[in-house]
Amino acid sequence: MGPYIDGLRNHLGEAIGPQSPEELADFYRSRDAKAILLGWNSRPASGYRSLGNVQIRALVDAAPDVFWGFGAVEPTGGAGAVAAVHQAARLGLAGLAFHPASEQVAPSERDSRQLWETAVEHGLIVLIHTGFTRLGAGLDGGGGVSLEPARPIHADRLAAAYPEMKVVLAHTGPLWLDEALAITLHKGNVHLCLSGVSPKAMSPQLLDLIRGSLRERVHFGSDYPFGNPDAWLAEWASLGLPDEVNRAVLVDNISRLLGLPPELA
Repeated sequence: MGPYIDGLRNHLGEAIGPQSPEELADFYRSRDAKAILLGWNSRPASGYRSLGNVQIRALVDAAPDVFWGFGAVEPTGGAGAVAAVHQAARLGLAGLAFHPASEQVAPSERDSRQLWETAVEHGLIVLIHTGFTRLGAGLDGGGGVSLEPARPIHADRLAAAYPEMKVVLAHTGPLWLDEALAITLHKGNVHLCLSGVSPKAMSPQLLDLIRGSLRERVHFGSDYPFGNPDAWLAEWASLGLPDEVNRAVLVDNISRLLGLPPELA
């Protein structure tokens, strides 16, 4: 996060400091909660070393009762990227995380085809950050981060080409929200992660779909440390949604996606 720390502080109104794996695990244990740790391929935009599969596996191993892990590979890394997908599966990671805005490449890039085929081969979930990102926000040139590769329509092409792949669109902000919702409605293998947006700011259309046709493909996410789980859950509770919707969004849907019984989530 090196090049983006100052911009994040200005955008969020507070500083984000480092936490040890033990501190982070205790943060979630004290809330009777669990977390999916996401790898990040940061090199294209920042030039910094990526948070890759081996590092994520080590973090999960530090607190396996609390953490699951999604690895990260460079989408246009060719044979190296394919090898990294095999590595993620071999390490027992549940999926792969992609951040097209900072990676500067859309998920529908043709050169990435073998990468996606390998992910399908291993049954890895693919999480894609879509829409607006806080990374680079307010910096000149956005700190080298371009938003266009994060348009949900690129993930739509991916989901259409690989119907066996479970694709998660992360974030539901106002930028391209209609596009993300239309894609999730249209593609049964696409899921929506609610991370990054306050429940009180969710549109009536989104809330109607959460209550209705997307109830089984929407997942809670706080986007911590960019968002506060306590504040998110308090706002969510204030919406007064039915218990079955709360259970689905907070526990059951992600349990099913990860292939876990609900009592382990």
